[in-house]
Amino acid sequence: MFDRLCLYTPPLSTISSYYEMIDLASEYGIKQLETINVMELAVPDVVFARKLRKYADSKGISFPCVSAGINLVGEDRTAVLEDAKKYIEIAAILGSPYFHHTIAFEFQDPQIIVENAPLYYQRGIEAVQTLYDYAKQYNVRTIYEDQGFLFNGVEGFHRFLSDVDRDVGVVADFGNIHFVDQSIEHFIQRFSDRIVHVHVKDYIITPSDLRKKQEDEYVSLNGNYLRDCPIGQGMVPTEKAFRLLGEARYTGSISLECPPFGSDELGVFSKNLAAVKTCIQSGANAKKCNHANY
Repeated sequence: MFDRLCLYTPPLSTISSYYEMIDLASEYGIKQLETINVMELAVPDVVFARKLRKYADSKGISFPCVSAGINLVGEDRTAVLEDAKKYIEIAAILGSPYFHHTIAFEFQDPQIIVENAPLYYQRGIEAVQTLYDYAKQYNVRTIYEDQGFLFNGVEGFHRFLSDVDRDVGVVADFGNIHFVDQSIEHFIQRFSDRIVHVHVKDYIITPSDLRKKQEDEYVSLNGNYLRDCPIGQGMVPTEKAFRLLGEARYTGSISLECPPFGSDELGVFSKNLAAVKTCIQSGANAKKCNHANY
């Protein structure tokens, strides 16, 4: 059951290499690793990818997904698209069936998105179509999470999936839905038939009328403040989300996305891991109950 667990962003500030990520995953019995464009893959390096695949194979680690945080709605997207295509090739090298990338990653100000929404949206759709078509030749499927202000929310994501007119997959990101002040439960219920990957994180959410924004916080579309926190200590209904995934018979990977916290980073990582395992069990129990109804 826990073989579906996947290590994503480095949970320790001391990690500076994907080899160290693989060693950490192996130490904790995690069988999967999702890469993103950091460390040795900050730029797409196919030579390194081949070396990484060989090392991962020796440790019994697989790559269910390759990710990239990129911006595809800017004025000049040529170089970004070329890099994205190289990350698709890296996904194929690593044996990953999925390439997940952001669309409007660098835009943090909701007002900028609102003012330029039609232009950014069209650019994003065109880029997604281009990358989906390119990925097909490598037997890689492009997938997308609820992310940012424009490609997010239940209705917004439904529109995106309809307009892109491709069989893209969906990543259920437990935390990002709060950037548009919605709930992951509704997102899972709406797109359960297309969810192929999951990112687990948690946020403390504070209404903006209570105080001023702090440096380590994000701002939601409605002006609320979001701050990363250990899983189970924020407002994300993690266990309920896993129960819904279980009811939907989700069997894909579950990526632990939680940055380092405090002085005891390893202790926090261990607690995050234990919390997610508890939630996975909850989802498995929900799946069994669901099957009993048939």
